[in-house]
Amino acid sequence: MWLKLLEKVLANSYKIHHHFYQLLELKRVHKSFWKKLLWSWVIFWIVICAWMFSFYNHHAIEKRKVTLASMCVERARMLQDQFNASMTHVQAISILISTFHHGKNPLAIDQRTFAKYTEKTAFERPLMSGVAYAIRVLHLEREKFERQQGWSIRKMNTVQQNPVHKDIHMPEKFEPSPVQEEYAPVILAQDTVAHMVSLDLLSGKEDCDNAIRARESGKGVLTTPFRLLKTNRLGVILTFAVYKRDLPADATPKDRVEATDGYLEGIFDIESLAENLFQQFAGKKTILVNLYDTTNRSQPISMYGSEVYVDKLEHVIALNFGDPLRNHEMRCRFKHKAPLSWLAITTTGSTLVITLLLGYIVFATMNHMAKVQEEYNRMVELKKKAEAADVAKSQFLSTVSHEIRTPMHGVLGILDILLDTDLDVTQQDHVRTAQASGKTLVSLLNEVLDQAKIESGKLDLESVPFDLRAIMDDVLSLFSGKSQENGVELAVYISHRVPDMLIGDPGRFRQIITNLMGNSIKFTEKGHIFVTVHLVEEVMETTDIEREASSRNTLSGFPVPDKRRSWAGFKNIGQDGRNCSLSPDRISVIVSVEDTGEGIPQEAQPRIFTPFVQVGSSISRKQAGTGIGLSISKCLVTLMDGELGFVSIPKVWGTRGIFGSSLVCLFRDYLLEGRFLLWMTIM
Repeated sequence: MWLKLLEKVLANSYKIHHHFYQLLELKRVHKSFWKKLLWSWVIFWIVICAWMFSFYNHHAIEKRKVTLASMCVERARMLQDQFNASMTHVQAISILISTFHHGKNPLAIDQRTFAKYTEKTAFERPLMSGVAYAIRVLHLEREKFERQQGWSIRKMNTVQQNPVHKDIHMPEKFEPSPVQEEYAPVILAQDTVAHMVSLDLLSGKEDCDNAIRARESGKGVLTTPFRLLKTNRLGVILTFAVYKRDLPADATPKDRVEATDGYLEGIFDIESLAENLFQQFAGKKTILVNLYDTTNRSQPISMYGSEVYVDKLEHVIALNFGDPLRNHEMRCRFKHKAPLSWLAITTTGSTLVITLLLGYIVFATMNHMAKVQEEYNRMVELKKKAEAADVAKSQFLSTVSHEIRTPMHGVLGILDILLDTDLDVTQQDHVRTAQASGKTLVSLLNEVLDQAKIESGKLDLESVPFDLRAIMDDVLSLFSGKSQENGVELAVYISHRVPDMLIGDPGRFRQIITNLMGNSIKFTEKGHIFVTVHLVEEVMETTDIEREASSRNTLSGFPVPDKRRSWAGFKNIGQDGRNCSLSPDRISVIVSVEDTGEGIPQEAQPRIFTPFVQVGSSISRKQAGTGIGLSISKCLVTLMDGELGFVSIPKVWGTRGIFGSSLVCLFRDYLLEGRFLLWMTIM
């Protein structure tokens, strides 16, 4: 069930995340909402955990009730069974007396025989402390009876009020029974209750009422609990009537009274007998048992047990001791107060901890997501401002460059006109210097304008036919004078396999080649500058031996790095050296500018294409420049879907360190959509 729930949560997590961000974007969720939600979550789960604790605790209490009821029923059943067995045996003794005492002449049972018999059969009456038989004597027969027995009939009340010692029997201390219609003196008694001999059971009001009720009903009758003689412990007396003859089932009370011969009493010492009985149970120390006479509901009489208890849980069982007019019950309680349910504590506690942690995690996550969203919104705003500032900068540069370039063209025009006038040598030198400075400034303005267009994404490429050889000839003518002044050999080689006419942007192509050759002219003091144009398929057909020899067999004899090493990073040439173009009507053109100049130091190579960054401060002081030429060339080649790379390795030549470098530009064809790509379409 938990796994299915987790799967559902994970399946809906994306939707929850999406809706959450929608709420954040719409600003419909206030910060205080999550705090209120967290408090609602906590309060909800506290209520749930309280209910869980109540449920488990109630379950434990119910289980405890069942356990208490089971233990109480077990004790009540045993007590009831033992009492019924004792009552049955008392009835058997009453039949025995009726048969062998009153039915025989001379009497077959005397005190000694009765005491011995009851002593040997005491195990059959486990709840009784003794048995006694009282014979019915009319007032007219009292004197004769006392002479036959050798003692006087004594009154019961005195003994009840002043119990004697268990081993002492002094009849002379008992008051004679008062004159009444009939008497019921005890003539046979078990040794444990031998002190009851000669006592008149009818001398006490309750005893008299019980005896009369017993002979009229023919059933056992119980007394109210009272303090027993000699032991002074709580007990009750069970009374049975002994009849002279067998009575029919429908005998009237009058018939039963006339047939009554005596009364058989069984004495129950409730406290000691119940204690001995309950000792047999293993859980005796676990629960407390109380026995009550509840005939008077308003004032129940405690027959056994302590009234001090700590646990309010109680189980009550009604007991039936055979007397319909007397009610008894057993009340059971645990001795110790019920401990808290560990199941309820652990389950509720763990659930509460988990839900609180989950609530905290969700709250922290939501806060974090809200902060991230705020940061994201702030960054978006900053990005928009930065883009706006960049656009404004680019627009400013474009405007300023255009505004400065317009008068500079006018100045250059005037200088050209001035050169056509009659000037002496010094004046001509000054004009040419001003003209060169103006051209340099215009070139700088053009580069800044190109950089601004590139950054603003407004640089567009043309798509027109052009002659690559004518462009290379113009660039060579542009730098031939400077190379002759420096004593550097300058050469251009275009493979015959390169088509005469291509489609693309001739102006940007010229700008790239001019920038690359211009850098070579600036930083090459001796040696050569060699520009080559080949097809990719043509270059890749060279052997490894030629590749190794190419670094020594150069135009000027100076060693140069292998330009093929710069092709390793080109994405449009496969690892096997093959062209990656899929179109059969397109060609791959590689333009390489090789020089024997100072080269590029190893630490400066990673930033060679970074705008406004030069190789070193010494070089920037030695050769004027802004450091954006290669950056613009790199961007233009990228816009043409081409690639620009280089390789530069230090070489030792004589006593001077010579650094050679090779810039390689890989072009793709130009598509009619308006982009100058690496591959050029054949005309």
